[in-house]
Amino acid sequence: MILIAVIAVNFLGFYLIKESIGISDALEHIDSERVIKKLEQKSFFYTLLIDAVLILDFSLILFVPYLLIRNLIKNKNRKYNK
Repeated sequence: MILIAVIAVNFLGFYLIKESIGISDALEHIDSERVIKKLEQKSFFYTLLIDAVLILDFSLILFVPYLLIRNLIKNKNRKYNK
């Protein structure tokens, strides 16, 4: 279940990256200050969400080896204590 959630969050991150690139492209061709400001705010929000996805990914990358190493050490200690 957690793996499905991580995959969904990563797909959301890729979608937001794609949308952010589209917004950056649109900003080059727009003259209206109001629309530019709105698109910049949207781009900033997308950037925050993308950063959150990256933080979750990196924390998961660091947490999984920690769990594996901890379990290996626990199992080794149980083996020697018997």
